[in-house]
Amino acid sequence: MSRPESREARSGLILVNVLFIVALSALVVLLMVASQSDAIDRTVRLREASQAGVIARSGELSAVTALRRDATTAPETDNPAEPWAAIQEQDIVIEGGTFSLTITDDQARFNLNTVANGGLVTEQRLAKILAAAGLRPTLHTPIIALVRASGPLSDLEQLNTVGLTAAEVAALRPFITVLPLDTGINLNTADERMLAVLFDSPMTAGLLVRTRQRNRGVLTPQDLARRDIYAPPGVGFTSNFFQVTSEVQVGDTRQKIVSSLIRQSGRRGPEVLVYARRRTATASE
Repeated sequence: MSRPESREARSGLILVNVLFIVALSALVVLLMVASQSDAIDRTVRLREASQAGVIARSGELSAVTALRRDATTAPETDNPAEPWAAIQEQDIVIEGGTFSLTITDDQARFNLNTVANGGLVTEQRLAKILAAAGLRPTLHTPIIALVRASGPLSDLEQLNTVGLTAAEVAALRPFITVLPLDTGINLNTADERMLAVLFDSPMTAGLLVRTRQRNRGVLTPQDLARRDIYAPPGVGFTSNFFQVTSEVQVGDTRQKIVSSLIRQSGRRGPEVLVYARRRTATASE
């Protein structure tokens, strides 16, 4: 016959049960708090991302407005001294974070897509660019074949399909871009390396850069004529393709929008349209 449990044993069993219930309750509360904390974090991140997106798009809009106004006030030139180029900002403090904006002239470089229909001049220009970038001349033929078969290209990374390495593509970026329409190269915004390719003369390129500096970033046809410099085919002094990069950090969220803009004539006058946009958004570590 079994002995009845002692009072101490029953008390110990009750205590164990109570401790188990307390521990289980604490675990449930902890899980609830963690779940609520995660939900709050997600809400904060979504709010920060939304705020960052609005600020980034406002940067894009400011560039669109400036370029549209420029087409009306100064249609004969596009240069770094104009208001559209002056809207750039770096690490401006905003509520809860920072904001940066850069705008670049996409016609400061050679548009690779022009080799599709450009003839001998553009083919020779590509050969000079390959030499200036320190790349093998044997790349010339497959690059042209790619553009004519698959163009217009939308990204220079597509050159990987004809054997260019990532390093070779990177070496070409200071000289080459890809735009959806045939374009010339703006002598007001092309850098000295690009000018040396265009005029086949580092000396002439240096002279033009110094002239631009004296003129606050501006070159004119008269500047070339006074120095007996002949402008090669496919160059000019204006642009209609631009790239705007807006970078915003709000709290722990970073957002970057790269917008490709085209300026053209519309039914009601000059208009600036976004024809491509790339967006990245990340949370800080």
